[in-house]
Amino acid sequence: MTSAPLRQCRINGIIIAIAGFIWFLLLGYRDLLEPDEGRYAEIAREMLSSGDWITPRLNGFKYFEKPPLQYWGSAISMALLGETNAAARVWCSGLGFIGALWVGFVGNRLYGRSAGFFAFLFLISTVLYVGMGHANSLDMGVSALLIIAVGALALAQSERHLPKQERNWMLLAWAALAGATLSKGLIGLVLPGGAVVLYSLWQRDWTLWRHLHLGKGLLVYLLIAAPWFVAVSWANPEFPHFFFIHEHFERFTSDVHGRTKSNWYFFAVFAIGAMPWLFSSLNGLIKPPFSWRAEAGKFEASRLFWVYAIFVFFFFSISHSKLQGYILPMFPALALLVGENMSKRKHLIADGIVAIAIAVIGFIFIIWKTGSTANPDKLAQLMLLRPWIIATAFLLGAAGISALLLRNKKNLAISIFALCALLGIQMFSWGYQSISELRSSRAMAEAIQSYLKKSGKDNVAIYDVCRYDQSLPYYLGRTINIVNFRDELEFGINQEPQKWLNDADFLPIWLNADQAIGILNQKTYNELNQVNFPWNQPNFPMRIIYENSRYVAVARR
Repeated sequence: MTSAPLRQCRINGIIIAIAGFIWFLLLGYRDLLEPDEGRYAEIAREMLSSGDWITPRLNGFKYFEKPPLQYWGSAISMALLGETNAAARVWCSGLGFIGALWVGFVGNRLYGRSAGFFAFLFLISTVLYVGMGHANSLDMGVSALLIIAVGALALAQSERHLPKQERNWMLLAWAALAGATLSKGLIGLVLPGGAVVLYSLWQRDWTLWRHLHLGKGLLVYLLIAAPWFVAVSWANPEFPHFFFIHEHFERFTSDVHGRTKSNWYFFAVFAIGAMPWLFSSLNGLIKPPFSWRAEAGKFEASRLFWVYAIFVFFFFSISHSKLQGYILPMFPALALLVGENMSKRKHLIADGIVAIAIAVIGFIFIIWKTGSTANPDKLAQLMLLRPWIIATAFLLGAAGISALLLRNKKNLAISIFALCALLGIQMFSWGYQSISELRSSRAMAEAIQSYLKKSGKDNVAIYDVCRYDQSLPYYLGRTINIVNFRDELEFGINQEPQKWLNDADFLPIWLNADQAIGILNQKTYNELNQVNFPWNQPNFPMRIIYENSRYVAVARR
């Protein structure tokens, strides 16, 4: 006869498999959104196409804002799966799921099977983690690698009495730190390093510093992280100043990137990102599973996770550059705190009420907006999204109701709650495909490719005028010509100015071309035939081959 613990393990395994199925389901269904998804997909595509795995390029220009680990991973997946939406997301989505499994493993080792299982379910079904796990951006990769490092550190310090195990866990931690550095730069060291310093000061755990295996660890770190930094600096002498000074120090201390937000910005991001587990998330931070009075010299894993989560939050809150994905690294550590708390709680009533409230708000929003929106374009978009919003609201409502009805069956309630929340968040994400033309260039790329096929020419020049559509080169499978646009390409353009065109360069090229394609915003297109337009070319030779509310693609006629 099967024992109860073994039976519960099997049930947990089935639930984890279902969560994995939902997590990876329709990974390539939604088109790549601009700017981030298109940008990082195109850098990887160009790396694969050129065979240059050292110098990242975006639309042919040097692009040194971030290290290459995700580009390498995405390029490999593209080589195996083709240049598809799914291939562009495999790296971040795969690491996201691995990160959730790792959190479950660490929770199981430190706090018990139930705590680890609940930590996994919490993390795999929060809005920010699910959203970033299905977006081709750098935040998920670095978050997963950082929690592997912090989790391995916690496992090592909890096994100080077992030297071999301690050493192995610490070497894994150092290797993960190297991966995090190759993913997003120096925060791969700063975030866990700052947390360890603050933790040791609070806990007065000075023994920790003797068990970090600094010598071997730094060797592992440098062997993994240093070769690319040396190689790229050797090939591009301009790299060190731009990457370390401009992209780290100036980004953190100034408004150089124009991403200034209120110091309260991340409180709102956290509140939304923690849904529908807002109560459990706040409980994990306000009432963590440890005593506020530290026991000097004793290693306290929960205190380390709490310090790490709080440090990540406030580190980015004081930064001058803020984006919603920046605080994602705090969520895996928070999941471990929540998992330990959940293992001691009796029910999910508060979270259930939150989920039901979100569902009700969703239903009210869709009814109110569809009846009050006067703008026909916005109404059309909302009607396309309506069934997906309803499905999401229904699933969140079902999650909340199950938490209330099954309050005496905690494992089942938490499992149903998490799976319904995960599927609901996925539904909303898939629904965005119905209005993807607002943030993706796939449809335009298909129209251009259709035109080129009919013309019988594949080498027709394509010009993006006063704009850069980040996903267009990826869907075209080729770079395009940039006219009178710089923005984040400024550094690369300064290095290779001959690849860039201004208005004066572009006009004679277009007028004398046999065939060419241009992408213009609606304002520029409407002004082209006006006599007072700077180009001063009445009857500018062009015909529309694609148009939407954002831009127009025209062919040289």
